[in-house]
Amino acid sequence: MSGNEELLASRYGVKSKTSPKRNRILALGGILTMIAIAGYFAAANYSPVSFKDIGFRVVSDWQTEIDFELTKPSDRTVICSFEALDNSFGVVGWKELEFGPSDSQTNRYTVTVNTFKMAVTGLVDSCQLR
Repeated sequence: MSGNEELLASRYGVKSKTSPKRNRILALGGILTMIAIAGYFAAANYSPVSFKDIGFRVVSDWQTEIDFELTKPSDRTVICSFEALDNSFGVVGWKELEFGPSDSQTNRYTVTVNTFKMAVTGLVDSCQLR
C-alpha cells in the first residue's frame, strides 16, 4: 500500500472487495421480484368484461338515451350502471341494469335514463360480473 492508501485505510477502514457472483445473484433476485410484482398487478386488473360508449341522445329534459357496446362471456350475467350528466358534470340521472347470458360475447344496447333536469351527456359508468 502506498502512503496515501494507508492514510485512507487508517482513517476510514479497509474497503472489502465486492464479489461479482454476489452482485449477479442480487440482480437476478431483484429482476425476479419485479417480474412477480408486475404479474400480480396484471392478474389483479384483468376483467373479462369491457364496454365502449357509442353515443347518446338527449331525448327531452327528462330522458337521455345511451348507446353502448358490451363485451362479456356469453354465459355470464353483468350489472352495468349508467349516468346522465349536466354541463357541470353533476349527475342528473342514474340507472343500473342487468344483462344476462346472450348468443354472442359482444352486443350493442340502447338504455334510457330518466333525468330530473336536462342532461348534456350520457355514459356507461361501470360494468361488472354478477
